[in-house]
Amino acid sequence: MKSNYFAIITALFLAEIAATFESAMLYAALPTLIREFGDPITAGWLVTMHMLIGAAAGVLVGRMGDIYGRKRMTLLMLAVATVGSVMSAVTDDFGVVLAGRALQGLSVAVIPLSIGIIREALPKERVPVAVGLMTSGSGVGVAIGLVLGGVIVDNFNWHWLFVVSAALLAISYIAIKFCVPGKPGIPPKQPIDWAEGLLPAPGIMAMLYGVSQSKAVGWSDPWVWGTIGAGALIMAYWARRSLRAAEPFVDLRLLTTRNVAIANLLTICLGMGTMQVVLVFSTYTQSPVWTMAGLGLGATVAGLAKLPSNVLSFFAGPLSGWLTKTFGDRPTVVLGLLLAVVGWLIGISLPGTLIMVIAILCIISFGTTILNAAIYNVIVGSVPEARTGEAIGTIAVTRGMAAAVGAQIIAVLLATATLTDPASGAQLPSPEGFRLTMAWIAGLTAAGTVIALFLRVHCKVAADSEAAAREQAASEG
Repeated sequence: MKSNYFAIITALFLAEIAATFESAMLYAALPTLIREFGDPITAGWLVTMHMLIGAAAGVLVGRMGDIYGRKRMTLLMLAVATVGSVMSAVTDDFGVVLAGRALQGLSVAVIPLSIGIIREALPKERVPVAVGLMTSGSGVGVAIGLVLGGVIVDNFNWHWLFVVSAALLAISYIAIKFCVPGKPGIPPKQPIDWAEGLLPAPGIMAMLYGVSQSKAVGWSDPWVWGTIGAGALIMAYWARRSLRAAEPFVDLRLLTTRNVAIANLLTICLGMGTMQVVLVFSTYTQSPVWTMAGLGLGATVAGLAKLPSNVLSFFAGPLSGWLTKTFGDRPTVVLGLLLAVVGWLIGISLPGTLIMVIAILCIISFGTTILNAAIYNVIVGSVPEARTGEAIGTIAVTRGMAAAVGAQIIAVLLATATLTDPASGAQLPSPEGFRLTMAWIAGLTAAGTVIALFLRVHCKVAADSEAAAREQAASEG
């Protein structure tokens, strides 16, 4: 099958939007779903289930794409997620809706699969910018999910969220089917150890479940630590088994590569820090003006305040790819981190106008998107093509876990200094709480800048290798 560059990118871009739309759309609908299903914990499971399945699927499906073919696995994930959306759209039964959300979570695996497809289908010189575009696609999907999700629940029945989701997934399926070339995977030389391959899924899900439950029951609850501990034990056993295998399903030895290890450390800083921008500024913009740490805006306006930064970040992903291609990994990563640090440091001043908040969000989001795309490109340039899916999937899991822990840390920081609402008696973050939170994120991001300086520069090495290969071919000819 012959496909041109723009057809491939457009098809994968649509798939990215569809996958991230599913992740974001329910955030706008949560108040409606709480009323529909009775309480926040029950409705929250619709978000949690999607997150758990998506995290577990990232590594497993990414590796299966490497083995069986990335296009084939992408189509399968989109098809199953479409079925899940249809299930959730046609019923009021919570159990069925939850099962549908579990199937929809498999769409998250489209992200590592897409990056693998880019690497195998496009010329090497076009890969960095294309990877940046995929990162922008995720941002576009989140923006559409938040805005369109709000419009749908405000004007239609909540079932229409899943109707729109199913339509986006189906369109993506058709685009991938006809526009993306399919290549066979690279089967391992040894028989697949499915026990070793499947072990990460329950381990990751158990650990993430424990972290997510801490918000509801607190960190002192033994069930939280018991679940996290059980997940950690499963992961430890899996790691031991994987490292002993001659050809493991997921090769943990990749983490010993300097750039892969640093990329994962940067992802932890990213997830715990600057990726929490929506949580921090949504809370800030909706805090009452009398607290001296908020703008007193409604949820809809607070959501729209993030939209300009999402639009601007659409250009940050391709820019990141171009910078990586031109100057290498390290300068691009450092630039993204420094932009984010500057944004958070300005935020410590606690902006008093919506325009100032939007400007800060644009700086932080632009830098974060550059960083996100650059980390993907670090991985692509550091692992064998046959292991691309699992390496990107591992990054996604690392980010998910870090983000879950980061959200809890921020909740604690905001609660360190509070004011009492005279009307309701609720405890609201004070200016000191917000300043402490933003300083923590700025410091964490600055620490990432120091870590990034240890990245090994490999772009020139790659170019030298290509030159050597050309010289060898010429001499053999």
